[in-house]
Amino acid sequence: MPDYTYVTPEEVQRVCQDIGIRDWSDLKDIEIEGGEAEIIRKIVGGEALNIPLDDFKLGLEIELEHGLQYADANVTNNHPILTGRIVLAHLKEGLDYYLRLECMELEMELADALATRNLEKVAKKRRELAKAREKLEARVLKQMR
Repeated sequence: MPDYTYVTPEEVQRVCQDIGIRDWSDLKDIEIEGGEAEIIRKIVGGEALNIPLDDFKLGLEIELEHGLQYADANVTNNHPILTGRIVLAHLKEGLDYYLRLECMELEMELADALATRNLEKVAKKRRELAKAREKLEARVLKQMR
């Protein structure tokens, strides 16, 4: 079967150089540097400029996680602007999108721990889920004001 890679590493390198951020074509971890999220948010523009920078940065890190963990699911090949637009699309659904995603992922990890009867992991995931739900609830209340 042919390789349908639409965004090449060379294109990612070129864009990263053009916009003045480090090369994302070969990222090893998902931590976005301080100024990178701000640069990308400005280039994406429009409604992205109304999104709090911390939320946009978190979205970038979560979207990049897909490609770093699952090479066959790396839709953007870590292209910073395309990844930024995916973040914008999700945050337009709701500014709490990534907080809800975090809760869902923790619920799945908790279910796995329960299924394997790993009580230490169950306790840890329950604590993490409680904190994540608390953050989500605080965000929901803030949006209601």
